[in-house]
Amino acid sequence: MYIVDLENNIIHDMSFIRYECRVNKIPDDKKKKVYSLNTVKTMLNTDQKPHYNGCQYCMADYHLVDFTKIFQ
Repeated sequence: MYIVDLENNIIHDMSFIRYECRVNKIPDDKKKKVYSLNTVKTMLNTDQKPHYNGCQYCMADYHLVDFTKIFQ
């Protein structure tokens, strides 16, 4: 199962959850449950609006870093 943080547009994998993810700090009205990896991959598609990102702690393979923000 995956938890989508609708406020920050981050997807968390509940089978690899870590303390740094802070899933318990996400308000209940800003959470969405997703049960399929195919649905998560569709949400992570860069053409999709709003653009979702994988959590850097529990979904590191799907986390994209925007390097353009570093040089601003």
